[in-house]
Amino acid sequence: MRPFRLFLILIACLPATILAQTSFEELVEKTFGSDQTLVNGIQFSNQYIRIEGNPYFMDGRYQFGAVCINDRWYDPVRMRYNLYTQKVEIEYMTPEDHMNQLITVPEQMPEFILGGYLFRRMSLGNDRAAYYMVLTTENTECYIGWSLDAVGGGNTRKRFTPLERKCWIGHDGHWIMFDDRRSYLGAFPPERKKEFRDLLKWKKFHFGVAGTNEWVDLVWATLRLIEEGGNP
Repeated sequence: MRPFRLFLILIACLPATILAQTSFEELVEKTFGSDQTLVNGIQFSNQYIRIEGNPYFMDGRYQFGAVCINDRWYDPVRMRYNLYTQKVEIEYMTPEDHMNQLITVPEQMPEFILGGYLFRRMSLGNDRAAYYMVLTTENTECYIGWSLDAVGGGNTRKRFTPLERKCWIGHDGHWIMFDDRRSYLGAFPPERKKEFRDLLKWKKFHFGVAGTNEWVDLVWATLRLIEEGGNP
């Protein structure tokens, strides 16, 4: 088997086009002038103050990442990603030393990096455009997306419920998709089902309750199995 080359993009490995000296607010002002709202959207306000749970990727705390705007990368940017709205929220200090928070416009931000993971806005299958986490190896590419069925649902419920996730894996020209145990096992040929069933058992993985880290761990293990055995 060829070396399992992780292509998970880390901030430390960003291309030279990143302008680390340029803050987000300076970027917007220099690039778009008076049309800043095309990029940074609207002023942030907490819409979920009375709703229990977390609508964000991971724990919802702001952390340093990078954003791609107008084909250029900018880093560092303090940010977090709202899974329910599919929008990145950015926090920065103004020249007057005031903390400002903005909700971005997804159409103006095709990619961003958060928590060491690359997210890319794209449309897969019949689904509408959304951000997908990108994981790739030497021969295999994978996209993990969060269901948009519940967008806005946080405003009408007393508690956030976990969003459904969907995974697309492409290997040697073949694509498979799964979002639950049945579709996961059904994505592989009969002679290989036992391998992947054993993987779920070994990982003690349950689709309905698995967290993001567990999903990513399962996907990496699945990619290894696929590459060891050829086409899914």
